[in-house]
Amino acid sequence: MAQNWDYAELSKAAKAAGGPEKYVEMLELTSKESGKMEMLPWLGAAVGASLLTAATIKVVDYFKSRKKNNETEIEKAKAEIINGIKEYDAAHPDEEGGSEDE
Repeated sequence: MAQNWDYAELSKAAKAAGGPEKYVEMLELTSKESGKMEMLPWLGAAVGASLLTAATIKVVDYFKSRKKNNETEIEKAKAEIINGIKEYDAAHPDEEGGSEDE
């Protein structure tokens, strides 16, 4: 008997919606909208994670380029020091250079 009652309520709701087809269509649209609203937080999280990943990649690339520039500057400084020492030694051949270990 209870099952008949459920169908009676369903039949009334379907008639109010304009027929069973329109009622089912309305239920489907309502369910889709509800699903979309449930997905919004996940969509936001996915977009946020993507932006965070892109920002992280940019930061890593920035520091890699700075490291490369620093290494280049270090090599230039080394070459400059070595050349300065060689020039000094060439200009002062009479002075004895070297370490105390000799």
